[in-house]
Amino acid sequence: MSEGTEQHEAHAASAEVLKALADPVRLQIMDRLAARPRGVTDLARTLPITRQGTSKHLGVLRRAGLVETRPGPTGESYRVIPAPVDKASRMLARAADRWTTQLELLKRAAEIAADGSGAPEAADEADGGVRPASPDSTS
Repeated sequence: MSEGTEQHEAHAASAEVLKALADPVRLQIMDRLAARPRGVTDLARTLPITRQGTSKHLGVLRRAGLVETRPGPTGESYRVIPAPVDKASRMLARAADRWTTQLELLKRAAEIAADGSGAPEAADEADGGVRPASPDSTS
């Protein structure tokens, strides 16, 4: 499998996690389950929705790989699987780092342009010292 395909699959998985978490009730469910595993009935008592609604939200979270069920003495209980949230969080952090770097480079370039001095040493810092070859240069 190519690196591009692996990266696409990782982003697709993170997108599913983020979509599942994009609902306030599901965030409440994740918060409550992070504290301790719970059954549907117990969980529904703490939410502003019905038991049936709670089950539907748990199904979305389960399909996204965010929760799993375990048999218990009083029926199934749900618990959080932290790994998918961690992966999505790391992906977002990497993206934020890249965006911050690009914005810093853009800011430096704008400051140099606004300064109007065209000082080459400032431009060298902004672009990491990489300059395209001029047409009349010979190497």
